Amino acid sequence: MAEHLSDEEQLEALKRWWKESGRQTLAVIAIALLGYFGWNGWQDHQQQQAEKASALYDQMMEAASVTPGNSLNDEQSAQVTYLAVSLQDQHAGSQYAHYAALMLAKLAVEKDDLDTAASELHGVMDDASEGLSLIARLRLAKVEAARENYDKAIDLLQAADTKAMAAAYAEALGDIYYQQGKSGQAYKFYQDALAATAADDRTRPILELKINQVLPRQDVQLETESSEGDD
Repeated sequence: MAEHLSDEEQLEALKRWWKESGRQTLAVIAIALLGYFGWNGWQDHQQQQAEKASALYDQMMEAASVTPGNSLNDEQSAQVTYLAVSLQDQHAGSQYAHYAALMLAKLAVEKDDLDTAASELHGVMDDASEGLSLIARLRLAKVEAARENYDKAIDLLQAADTKAMAAAYAEALGDIYYQQGKSGQAYKFYQDALAATAADDRTRPILELKINQVLPRQDVQLETESSEGDD
């Protein structure tokens, strides 16, 4: 009889526990399961989106490929533009969307549409990762120089920490000063670019050619520019 009562007491205790805590416990378990499957679902979705973006990027790059010395014809350019815009629309904010913006800027420069190029590059410079932002900043400076906004171009190049691209930035500064006829300043930055370039880098001969181009006049030019600065 005692054992029977003990069983009944255990059953009553279980009923009381279920009434007080059982449903809450099930709710916690359900939430945990939903969170687990929800997280996995989100990860799967992200992976699928990344794969789609990568495939679209590959299509864009394949459409943009031409043999050296040739350029895209109108039909090819339209196809690349369509793919780049699709990449931006379908995967906004992703690294691939920034690559698409760089491609659109390149196409715009080839069409001499510098306003569009500047707009695309601004977006990448402001929103992309540091490395991609530095590339966009460099290209934007070149676009501004092409628009003869020399001061703006120089400010862009001097306003960032460019250690990773020191040679490219210094060369661009040299080019901008050379475009303005300031051979002395151009010489200085070409020398800086050469110093930051590895001995086996294929760009060294180009830099050396640029240095030789401004070298004959650089001493006189430096003195002239220094005098102008003192005034």
